[in-house]
Amino acid sequence: MKKLGRLLKTTIMGGLLFLIPFAVLLIVLGKVQQVVGGVIGPIAERIPVQSVIGLETPKVLTAVVLVFVCFLAGLFAQTRVAQAVVGWLESSLLSNIPGYSLVKSLGEEVAGANASRSTDPVLVRFDDAWQIGFLVERIPEGRVAVFIPDAPSPWSGSVLIMDEDRVKPLEVPSTSTLKSLKRLGKGTAALVEGKFS
Repeated sequence: MKKLGRLLKTTIMGGLLFLIPFAVLLIVLGKVQQVVGGVIGPIAERIPVQSVIGLETPKVLTAVVLVFVCFLAGLFAQTRVAQAVVGWLESSLLSNIPGYSLVKSLGEEVAGANASRSTDPVLVRFDDAWQIGFLVERIPEGRVAVFIPDAPSPWSGSVLIMDEDRVKPLEVPSTSTLKSLKRLGKGTAALVEGKFS
């Protein structure tokens, strides 16, 4: 009974941690859409066209402005000032949120923006067994910090410092690794194919 309770707790917490960034994104986009819609509404009323491809003109203009604002924000995000602000936010606030770094890394991987991933999937050797983990950081003197996730809730787990020769890169996407962990290991054969030869 205790195992079932722990499984339910970790699964629910893992789901919550997974959904929080999406919920925040939806809330922010909703608020931005309201603000932009409030500004665009009076302008759209002056346009003689009532709809474009079946959509109301204010909604089309709002979408176009949002895409443009996101493009400008993306350009700004590449500046040193923006990177310094984001670095400060991450180090002082966001890093305290459990699972933030992993979720951020996965988001960057999906978006194709993460050139140097900090959470590469790895196989970790423990005596006669291997376990799936994520390489978090390389440490001097031939050691590494590895995050060993729980299954089926990979958002919680343990951080171990171990010798680098006990860690083998999987060279697969983090998303595939997480999917396998959530499914209690189903799909592991494809992840580890050719890694033991």
